[in-house]
Amino acid sequence: MAKLSLGALLPGGSARKPVLLLALGSFALGTDSFVISGVLPELGDGLGVSLGTAGLLITVFSAVYAVGAPVLAVATGRVSRRKVLIGSLTVFVLANLLAAVAVGYPLMMAARVIAALSAAVYMPAATAAAAAVSAPEERGRALSAVLGGLTMANALGVPLGTLVGQSAGWRGTFALVTVIGAIALAGILRTLDDIPSPGVASLRQRVAVAKVRGVPSTLLATALAMCGVFVLFGYLAWFFDRAAGVHGGMLTVIYLISGVAAVVSNLAAGWMIDHMPPTRVAAISMGGLTVASLGMALMAGLIGPGIGAAIALSAGLAAWSLIGWLFNPAQQQRLLAAAGPRGPIALSLNSSAIYAGQAVAGVLGGLALGGGPAALALVAAGCVAVAVVLLGVSHVRTRPAGPPTLAESPAGAAGTSGPAVAAK
Repeated sequence: MAKLSLGALLPGGSARKPVLLLALGSFALGTDSFVISGVLPELGDGLGVSLGTAGLLITVFSAVYAVGAPVLAVATGRVSRRKVLIGSLTVFVLANLLAAVAVGYPLMMAARVIAALSAAVYMPAATAAAAAVSAPEERGRALSAVLGGLTMANALGVPLGTLVGQSAGWRGTFALVTVIGAIALAGILRTLDDIPSPGVASLRQRVAVAKVRGVPSTLLATALAMCGVFVLFGYLAWFFDRAAGVHGGMLTVIYLISGVAAVVSNLAAGWMIDHMPPTRVAAISMGGLTVASLGMALMAGLIGPGIGAAIALSAGLAAWSLIGWLFNPAQQQRLLAAAGPRGPIALSLNSSAIYAGQAVAGVLGGLALGGGPAALALVAAGCVAVAVVLLGVSHVRTRPAGPPTLAESPAGAAGTSGPAVAAK
């Protein structure tokens, strides 16, 4: 049996260190994006606002990212990737430092807006830089490493940030993200040479791809499914506290279960897509996610807080995460098939669709809080159920004639792509 080594996962030579540091940057950004869920109740209390109002921090971050990513990609398209990376990470570190010391809700909101804008700039530049510094035969490993930083943020960064938040306060969580981002920034400053921009798609090209048959319905289904995921995930700490009495340090275990299951799901998605049509994988995932969300609602409504509810809901969360993170890579494959040579541009639109879904989830979840934890899970199930219906309609209407041929280079594709959740 072949021995698994670092060289099997990363590019070799001089590219290895910069790629690792770029991945550390994406790990910091991913942790910042997701970890607020684990400290949201404490953050709301600390800022003197309701949980629903605190949840708008998720909405604003995601909405700013969704809108800002394509605009900023075009605006910085001619700037060297090194300058873009250093500039965006510097702003990101300062934004999280501001969040850590924020004395009021308006200042925290400003910090989240700035962090979202910097994240929207960093990720496309990081993937483009990783492809540029690696040999052609190692670009796949380089891109996987950088985007894998987001996956590891879900599995390790969020539980760690939640643990820090529960023990040292929510300000400690943002301080942790600040430190990780600063380490990545210092490393990139020392190791990354100047990299010319590979060029990015214009806004007109992105709009044109958004009109291609099959692309709009696929993007909308992704946004709705992601909305269903984050209606529950965004308020997961509150859900487990109210439904099972789980709070404090034990929340770290809950987020660890969710994160590890998401990583396993991400790995399984690749195998499934290689062995069955991506539409079927998306249908299995979205259908299973709907059922799992309904199951969580049923358990939350029938079982009172206690050890039994904690065990049952933890098992339900593991199943929810295992099935729920399969749909995004499947949807990406469907976009590539529908858009053909313009597939990389379609993938950049997919990133905006993901964050648009998260933005809506922050609002819907906040409105559902008044109905209790069961109502929150029911709203999540409803969003994904609509996505399942839309998936069926779009599959009937769009049947690509053949496999896509990507005309753009890997670097160009990376330059137009943004971060996705779990599948990345």
